[in-house]
Amino acid sequence: MFLTKTLIRRSLSTFASSPSDSLLADKALTFLKRHPYQLHHLSANFTPEAASNLLLKSQNDQALILKFLNWANPHQFFTLRCKCITLHILTKFKLYKTAQILAEDVAAKTLDDEYASLVFKSLQETYDLCNSTSSVFDLVVKSYSRLSLIDKALSIVHLAQAHGFMPGVLSYNAGLEPNLISYNVVINGLCREGRMKEVSFVLTEMNGRGYSLDEVTYNTLIKGYCKEGNFHQALVMHAEMLRHGLSPSVITYTSLIHSMCKAGNMNRAMEFLDQMRVRGLCPNERTYTTLVDGFSQKGYMNEAYRVLREMNDNGFSPSVVTYNALINGFCMKGMMTEADQVFESMLGKNHKPDGTAYNIMIHGHCRAGDIRKAYTLYKEMVKSGFLLHTVTVIALVKALHKEGKVNELNSVIVHVLRSCELSEAEQAKVLVEINHREGNMDVVLDVLAEMAKDGFLPNGIS
Repeated sequence: MFLTKTLIRRSLSTFASSPSDSLLADKALTFLKRHPYQLHHLSANFTPEAASNLLLKSQNDQALILKFLNWANPHQFFTLRCKCITLHILTKFKLYKTAQILAEDVAAKTLDDEYASLVFKSLQETYDLCNSTSSVFDLVVKSYSRLSLIDKALSIVHLAQAHGFMPGVLSYNAGLEPNLISYNVVINGLCREGRMKEVSFVLTEMNGRGYSLDEVTYNTLIKGYCKEGNFHQALVMHAEMLRHGLSPSVITYTSLIHSMCKAGNMNRAMEFLDQMRVRGLCPNERTYTTLVDGFSQKGYMNEAYRVLREMNDNGFSPSVVTYNALINGFCMKGMMTEADQVFESMLGKNHKPDGTAYNIMIHGHCRAGDIRKAYTLYKEMVKSGFLLHTVTVIALVKALHKEGKVNELNSVIVHVLRSCELSEAEQAKVLVEINHREGNMDVVLDVLAEMAKDGFLPNGIS
């Protein structure tokens, strides 16, 4: 519902804007409608009051509001109050994407703990002027959460509740009960930051206010607990979710499968895969890759290939991450012929090996005693612009030293030292260079190991 001209005039009367501000607003409106290229002439003298005046006068004209926003946003006169008025108008027009960008701009300028309350106060004061809806508070809560400013997001939720506003009725989630969206946004932000202890306080507050967890809440919590490594609590949430007749998503099952793979419990991982199928959910590329990696880590390469075949049969192409999992599994078992075949098959399927693939292969061939192959891969890796992982540096240097490959050893050490840009590593680099020159390779290896431990060596993990 839009404001009538009478209500707009009444709204304007509440602003302490001078006649000159009103004239500036009218002039800007004329330029916006007819001569937008002339607007820059007004920039220097345009005031926040003129901007507010213009916004309220033209709040029923979507095209005009968007034109004004595009011009005004970078300027200093476009203050917090002006932005809040614009947010009300944009949400009224259901222009949520544009409103989200502006809301995140407001949230990003959070300077201290007081700022969130200032944002809320400005939204509250301009709420009736624009005949707004509580969707605007959802938008701001979501913006703070997306920027990981969770405390500010919670502050907006609490202020909105205390003043009788009920966030949680955005159009794309209209079926949810009031406030649930806002709580879900906050919980998602906390889970993303690993602040699971604080999640429990939010859940207690939700329960106290009579809100039940929905599928979004449970899916977020399970993913959060899995990420934290709290598999027990993730399973508790999963069981509770099913007990309430709610359905886990593909992402949730993938998180549970990943947790089971990480724990080495491949039987339970496959049980979750079976549950997905029973519920009519299709595993995605990440689900299959997680299982391939899990079986490969355990050395169950036949099972890994069985999952890979199912992945292909269901129309998913293995990614570089999937290939890396297979390569790692074969290298761990010392099956370097098979690892080489997978590595070569990546090239045949237009997948360029990444730094992780090269590191795994080099380390694997060093461990298998094939120094020539390891060094060849090292040269390819350097040419491709990847860095050695610290563990690979030590393995390659040790292997080359053991085989008496002096030139190759020199090349690796020089390249590694050139890649160390940290000033704190200078002393260690000098020790390596001196002892290397003197042929004291045991000392060189000890210093390199210490450099790796202290984080001074370049880390080539992709």
